[in-house]
Amino acid sequence: MRPTTQAKQQKILEVATEQFLSQGYKDTSLDQIVALTGGSKQTLYRYFGNKEGLFEAVLNLHTQRVAERFRFDPDSTKPVARQLADFGHLYLVQICTQPMVGLLRIIASDFSQHPEMANTFWQGCPQYSHRLLSQFLASDRVAAELAIEDPNFAGDQLRALIKRDHHTLALLGKPLPERTELDVEIQLAVATFMRLYRR
Repeated sequence: MRPTTQAKQQKILEVATEQFLSQGYKDTSLDQIVALTGGSKQTLYRYFGNKEGLFEAVLNLHTQRVAERFRFDPDSTKPVARQLADFGHLYLVQICTQPMVGLLRIIASDFSQHPEMANTFWQGCPQYSHRLLSQFLASDRVAAELAIEDPNFAGDQLRALIKRDHHTLALLGKPLPERTELDVEIQLAVATFMRLYRR
């Protein structure tokens, strides 16, 4: 793909993201996006097929961006609790702020009859981060401190401790607490998790 074509597609995706999040899927038209990005509707159809294809491309863009932020460094010398707290903060911010919370609202309201769209979202962000956490909890680094028989279940427990009601409240439009308050909550959640599994 030529750099100019890639730049044009990127611009369309960024503008489409803004329109979908501010107006919703149904009230966003391709004509609006063309007017804001230039070009023609024919070009947009050539790139993305139709409006649904454009939304799926937006979804893929942002789930990929989020997935790229999740990492556990196998060579890190940070304590396990610190690494889990770092993961928890990133996880909570990503699932409770834009664009992910807005994209999830759109999927729930406008694509309830399209399970493939929900699967794109789930595989692209939540499932990926869940898998990374499970892999970390199954690592030798963690096994030196914690006795975890089922890393997948333990990961579910930790995410539940961190998430609490924040995700539900975010879907209802309530922002996350301030960073200092959030850090205290996450550290408490991780400490509780560590006590549960400590050798």
